[in-house]
Amino acid sequence: MQYIYCTATCSIIYTEYHNHTSGPARILKKVEIKGGHGVATIKNLHTPLGVMTPVSDEDLEWLMKNDSFLKHIKEGWISVDKKDVSTEKKIKDMNDKDGSAPLTPEDFATGENSSKDNKVYTKKI
Repeated sequence: MQYIYCTATCSIIYTEYHNHTSGPARILKKVEIKGGHGVATIKNLHTPLGVMTPVSDEDLEWLMKNDSFLKHIKEGWISVDKKDVSTEKKIKDMNDKDGSAPLTPEDFATGENSSKDNKVYTKKI
């Protein structure tokens, strides 16, 4: 068993297709990595900063050949570990906000170059 830690807002499904020359492509394999950074859950209003998804050794071996998965590791949205560690501890060095994350009050802090008629924000929205 391997553990994948993710700080993306949405879940990511990595998929392998079998392409036919005639007819639609068939799905051969897919692995879903849970997301949820910054999204409050309805049950207890908990807003996670990262999510852990356990995967089999076989699934991880397949994922390590997937270009999109490798890109997400390189960009800091995904991290892999052989043991189950605290999610909060694991995500502290990962990217903490992707482009689809909900806006927070910090996203609307005005910068020093703002004026009454022209707002300049300190963070990129």
